Formats: sequence, structure tokens, C-alpha cells
Amino acid sequence: MSKLNTGKDFTDFKTSNENRPETILRARVLDFVKNELNPSHTLVFTKLLCIQAFVGTLTLLFCPQFDMSLTNNYDLFHFFHHKFGALACMSLCGFIFIGSGAIFAAYLLKVEEIYKIKQTNNLYYFAISGLSILTFLVLGADIYLDLAAMWFLGAVVGGILMLNINKSIRFNLSRMA
Repeated sequence: MSKLNTGKDFTDFKTSNENRPETILRARVLDFVKNELNPSHTLVFTKLLCIQAFVGTLTLLFCPQFDMSLTNNYDLFHFFHHKFGALACMSLCGFIFIGSGAIFAAYLLKVEEIYKIKQTNNLYYFAISGLSILTFLVLGADIYLDLAAMWFLGAVVGGILMLNINKSIRFNLSRMA
């Protein structure tokens, strides 16, 4: 095919009935592309929640606070608690708990799913932080309003900050490759 006939060939292809895909197939392809480029909030939130649940459980295996720790070593917890106070310690705990999940989410989620999180001004992390506190409450943790508020603040900031930092790292690494 020569470059001179490209326009004519394309016009012939568009008007030809033989080469047109079936309407059902065309609709399926368009739906697939639409879902890939614009995932649903439910799907993105569910994926993010699953990542957070898994990574959050792993962090609790090393955090002595809820007696799930494999090490039962309270030294680091007491150091932060005594050095910076209970409020700062709870904020740091929330930051680590949600922030660690956000680090993994930045690499595990598709680019379109990360953009979906950004579209909502990171409301996903407000919801996941609230659900985490609610889960701790259901599991029997002693929750005090001032400490929970600081934990929530640290969790939201940790999730948003870690997602943004690691999203930038991921995108910059993919450009270099």
C-alpha cells in the first residue's frame, strides 16, 4: 500500500460492509476499553481495601499494641510514647498502618485506578482509615476519642502522602525503562 492511497484505502475500509465487526462484538470491545480506562469506584475501593487489609495485618504482626505481635517487643513503642507523647505516637501508628498499605497500592493498582483515587481527592483514605478504626473497635480495642482522632489524622496523611510519593516513583521509573 502506498502512502498516496492511504486516505482512499481507509475510506474504502470504513464504507465496506464486509469488514465491519458485528454490533455485539463492537459493543463488547467498547465496554472493555471503557472499563479499563474508567474503572468503577466499587472495584477500586475493594482492591484498595484488600491491599490495606493484607498489609495492615502484616504491620500488626510487628506492632505490640493489639497483642497480635510476633515479637511482643514493646521497647520501640514505649520509646516513641515517652519521647513524643501519646498523641504523636498514635499519629505515627496510623501513618505507618495506612501508609504501608498505600506504598503497596501505588505499585499494585493500575494507573487508571490510581487516577480514580486522585479524582476523589483521596476520600478513599478517609473511608479506609475510618473503617480501620471501626474494625479495631469491633475486635475489642480500647478506643479513646483524642487518640483515635490523632490516629485517624496520621492514617489519612500517611495514606495520601505515601500513595503520592510512590506513584511518582513508579511513574518516573517506568519512564526511565
